[in-house]
Amino acid sequence: MKYRYTSFFPPESNVRWIKRPMVQVEVSGPTGKRTFDALIDSGADVSLFNTQVAELLGFDLSRAKSRNFMGISGGIEAFTLEEVEIQVEGMESSIAIPVSFVQTASVGLLLGQEGFFDAFRIKFEKDHDTFEIAPARR
Repeated sequence: MKYRYTSFFPPESNVRWIKRPMVQVEVSGPTGKRTFDALIDSGADVSLFNTQVAELLGFDLSRAKSRNFMGISGGIEAFTLEEVEIQVEGMESSIAIPVSFVQTASVGLLLGQEGFFDAFRIKFEKDHDTFEIAPARR
């Protein structure tokens, strides 16, 4: 399925509009399901969700494994769960991916390589203002 890049003007910048590959995903948790906008990040090794998502959906992070991640903005502590079920807008079925939860304003939902890119073939066409997601053939 093809999607359009999402345009927005970052509040911390006085430059031009930024376009990002964003897609809606439904995330399932112990207390139900919620839909969020998620950034597809080919440079991220793992998927990162904000800890507020864990709170909204009833994930118990007290049993999660703590680990540190290094990124462009330095290090951050994350709480990793084995798998979280998500369904991408326009896809027929849901998938389970490993997710680490972080407490930072700079991350909402970020879909990374492990699990997400394993399940889907993703084609970025920024010059056409579109990207495509299709189930990976195995």
